[in-house]
Amino acid sequence: MLSSIKKLIAIAVSMVVMMGVVQAELLKHKIQDSKKAAHYFEDELNFKITPHTVEKMIEGTVKNFTIVDVRDAKSYAEGHVPGAINLPFDKYNNFEGPVVEYPGLRKDGYNYIYCYELLCNLGQKASKQFAIAGYPVKEMVGGFAAWKERGFPIEK
Repeated sequence: MLSSIKKLIAIAVSMVVMMGVVQAELLKHKIQDSKKAAHYFEDELNFKITPHTVEKMIEGTVKNFTIVDVRDAKSYAEGHVPGAINLPFDKYNNFEGPVVEYPGLRKDGYNYIYCYELLCNLGQKASKQFAIAGYPVKEMVGGFAAWKERGFPIEK
């Protein structure tokens, strides 16, 4: 009987020690820095806009924004978000060269930038260049493909 109690105590002590080791390992290898995650998602909300929100902006009364299509001129001519201006990437060295002035952008409101699709990074490159030049920007998530998928109006 005494040896059974000793065995149970030894098992219990071993379990407590193992739990302590596991917790120490979890603390060493933090799953996520929640503060960094909060800043990241705040930035996402500050610098990105959805096609749905752009569509609501077009329908709304607030008009201090410009919609900017950075796809090539041919794609723009085939169809674009209503009211969008075209600053084609191929005319501006894929937005990788020196920062220049960009005609049609505004500094008194947002410039909503879009490119071809979700995995296209032209919108990000353009947004970066526009921001460096002092223009307020938000990238439309999903690009023109996301706009079309949702059945929103297209201008030609």
